Amino acid sequence: MNPTPAPHTPAPAAPLTEVVLRPLRPEDLPAVVALDRLSSGTPRLPYFEKRLQAALRVPKRHYQFALTSGKGLVGFLVARVAGGEYGRPEEVVVLEALGVDPAHRRDGLARRMLGGLEELMRAHGINALVTQVDWRNHGMMQFIDGAGFSLAPRFILEREVDRIPLPSADEDIEKWPPLVRQLKAADFDAVCRIDRKITGVDRPEYFKRKFDEVLQQSAIEVSLVVEDKGLVAGFAMARVDFGDFGRLEAAASLDTIGVDPGLARKGLGRAVLSQMIENLAALMVERLETEVDREAYELQKFLGAEGFKTSQRLCFTKKI
Repeated sequence: MNPTPAPHTPAPAAPLTEVVLRPLRPEDLPAVVALDRLSSGTPRLPYFEKRLQAALRVPKRHYQFALTSGKGLVGFLVARVAGGEYGRPEEVVVLEALGVDPAHRRDGLARRMLGGLEELMRAHGINALVTQVDWRNHGMMQFIDGAGFSLAPRFILEREVDRIPLPSADEDIEKWPPLVRQLKAADFDAVCRIDRKITGVDRPEYFKRKFDEVLQQSAIEVSLVVEDKGLVAGFAMARVDFGDFGRLEAAASLDTIGVDPGLARKGLGRAVLSQMIENLAALMVERLETEVDREAYELQKFLGAEGFKTSQRLCFTKKI
């Protein structure tokens, strides 16, 4: 998943023998970070710590593999189960990180780990694998193509974390700025209600996972709600990651955003997004991004008006 090529390419080593694919363990962390650094050039300890801790806390929603031989760890794979983020209706597995010893990149190690992941997905009845790759990462693009992925019908949109302009004069703003505050556990019913009005679907299980992730698992709280006349009128749920998909800098991912359709044109969406960006700036996060379905025209229009542009990374999918 790394967006930049390895700083050096070592000569191929002798083929490995007795290679074992097994679940990733906490004691593998130093070796994973060291192996990843050979490709990225930067240690990403916080990211891998966070993912291993999440897997220990909710093992059913994380698939993590280590590939070992007599010389130790020679490969790793980090993936998680998702469903509902970015408006996806189905449950999918997200391939977030994949690393192989540079001396053995031609030994089929990445394919072996991917095969193990796909076998586990079949056993759990999940038939879609998704990932993101920077189009300039030619080595990973070649691997993704050879592994049977295809371009997904989704865009990745992103914007720098800088101030959003105040609302234009033609918007019907009764009060600016509206009250924006951090998401609380007590907001669950209101968030589900607003989402149901927007999507026409009840998604309580998805929001149970998101609230748990935001309020229990995340050390950085960036999810918000906006109020209108004392009632929750909109929300934006996001997380800050420090390394998924090979990113070397902290980036915030906007998973879900919604405003009560009956309260449109009050600037509530802009208000909650503006406050989120202010908060991210204080945390020294430089970029906010999201995924959007190609047919989600209204959402694309809204995000485009708020400064989001097409990313250099592409979405890929594979049916299992």
